[in-house]
Amino acid sequence: MKTLKATVWIVAVTAATLALLPTAGAVTSEEETLMAAKGRVTFRIYCSNCHGDEARGDGSLAELLTVEPADLTGIAQRNDGRYPADRVRSLIDGREQVRAHGLKEMPIWGDAFQKTLQPTWTEETDEQRAERKIDELVEFLRSIQEPRTAR
Repeated sequence: MKTLKATVWIVAVTAATLALLPTAGAVTSEEETLMAAKGRVTFRIYCSNCHGDEARGDGSLAELLTVEPADLTGIAQRNDGRYPADRVRSLIDGREQVRAHGLKEMPIWGDAFQKTLQPTWTEETDEQRAERKIDELVEFLRSIQEPRTAR
C-alpha cells in the first residue's frame, strides 16, 4: 500500500511540475525535460525570493541584498551563446567563490540540499540528493535561456 501511495504521489508531482515547464527552451530529451521541471519547482522554493519568479534578478528580496541577484535567463548570452553547465553547477553548489557567497547572501546550496528531508522510499544519500537537486536546477536554468540577440 505504501508503494502504491508513493507511486501515485510521484506521478502527481511529476504531472504538476511538467505543467510548470515553459514550452520553449533548449531542453531536448525526456529525462532533461523532467529534470528541468523538477528544477523549476526547486527554483520556486529556494531561489525565486531573490532571483524572481522568471529568474530575472527581481525577486521580492532583491532590493534588500547588497549584491544584486543575476538575471539567470541571460547566462548563455553572457557566455557567447554557450550555456556553461559545469560552471553553473559549481556556482550553485558553492564550491566556486561568488561575491554573494562571501557576503553570505547566496546560500551554499550543496550543503543546504544535503540537509533537506529525504523521502523514506529512496536509497539516495545526502550527497546524491544534493547533486540531483543541483543538476535539476542546472537543467531548469538551461531551459529558460534567452535566445542570442543580434549585435
